[in-house]
Amino acid sequence: MPFNTTTNAPATNAKVTVKFAGLMLLKPNENNGCDIGIHRLSDTHALQVILVVSKPDRPPSLVRLVTGALTEPFAINVTPDPGTGIKTFIRGPEPFDRSRANNNELDFRWAINMQQLHEGADFNAGARPVATLNAGTLYTSTLTLIELTPELVNGTKRTPLPRFSADLAAAIDLPAADTVELSWSVQPGERRALSLPRPNDPPRTTYTVMLLNDPPVVNALSHDELTQYYQVLEVAGQSIPPEKQYRISYNGDTNTDEIPCMPVILNPSRD
Repeated sequence: MPFNTTTNAPATNAKVTVKFAGLMLLKPNENNGCDIGIHRLSDTHALQVILVVSKPDRPPSLVRLVTGALTEPFAINVTPDPGTGIKTFIRGPEPFDRSRANNNELDFRWAINMQQLHEGADFNAGARPVATLNAGTLYTSTLTLIELTPELVNGTKRTPLPRFSADLAAAIDLPAADTVELSWSVQPGERRALSLPRPNDPPRTTYTVMLLNDPPVVNALSHDELTQYYQVLEVAGQSIPPEKQYRISYNGDTNTDEIPCMPVILNPSRD
């Protein structure tokens, strides 16, 4: 089943925000939540999970939670009541037209959907264990620059891809009685936990849980991030053959660090 949708715009300064950047794949799960597969087969990318604590009238502080590949699932759960679970923010008609001038910049459909390119695509063990999220509104938090004029390339076929999600986020507006519970392992069998909001933080404190799977140095001339996903993608248990794979080309200035290491989604069609 695809993600449920909402036309209500997410709060970009929510009490808790979960941010996704780098090589990871988001897909709906059977519990009306979201599974986040973290690409672990690239030797140029490294996972970090960082909690950013933003207290009122103070610079943000950073708390590093995970460095290196997950050994067990990383859970982000609203408790006791996740409400309606995960929804995606969309605004405007279907099908989504990336070239339309009045698209909402937060629309989730800016994300590259690998199931639109390869029906039935899923990620394999190369993107497991997963992170999970049980509530929130998913949206595009950063769009690529128009000047990059990217194209999807498959063999000799080139399709304009005017803009796409450079990263994604989930807004979680917590009712007063709810908390966000983070649970993870620092090594197999050794679980850690953290509750948000933290008890000693001021009332107007906000939190961002950042999942980053980026290279330490961006070199836009040397790699195409989309091609790296084919290390962990499969259809019906089989790898996707090279002649069916896509890449992205950029006609703009490829020396810019604005070329993203973007997450992608695996969201089935509603048809």
